[in-house]
Amino acid sequence: MTKTTAHRPTAEERREQVLAAAIHEFAEHGYHAARTAAIAERAGISQPYIYALFENKKVLFLAVQSLVHDQIRATFAASWRPSESTAESLRGLGLAYRALMADQDLLRCQLQGYAATNDPEIRAHMRSLYMDTFGRIKALTGLDDMTVARFVATGTLLNIGAALDLPESYAFAPPIT
Repeated sequence: MTKTTAHRPTAEERREQVLAAAIHEFAEHGYHAARTAAIAERAGISQPYIYALFENKKVLFLAVQSLVHDQIRATFAASWRPSESTAESLRGLGLAYRALMADQDLLRCQLQGYAATNDPEIRAHMRSLYMDTFGRIKALTGLDDMTVARFVATGTLLNIGAALDLPESYAFAPPIT
């Protein structure tokens, strides 16, 4: 007779479960209304265990925003293909970003990060993430500030359109040349 033992998740695996649950909770309720009890329940752990992994709700929120940012950064890095034209190169990045943001939890969680910037620590964190994304796009593509700014602005327009579930005609994004 063989004895099987259930896999006991490591602290890192639990941390990942909490982050995944927190993305959903923060996406649905925002920073202020999200409840760590709901995050714990969704992650299948006790609420006190969240505080063993994260100092407080704000630290968890910042970690979630960093995770969303890391996913965006990885998507851009994986999808970058130099092309004959700037527009075609950016189109590839844009399509990959749109596919990632089709995950409504990621999209709304990112927007909730911007919405919570009345808190100075959250504002500083979101500002840093935004500037990092901008700088990485610029370094990846070799494009000037204005072209990257238009690309990011187009992404913001598309985010709003997706969050509002607008028809394509309202979320029209002009081509970047």
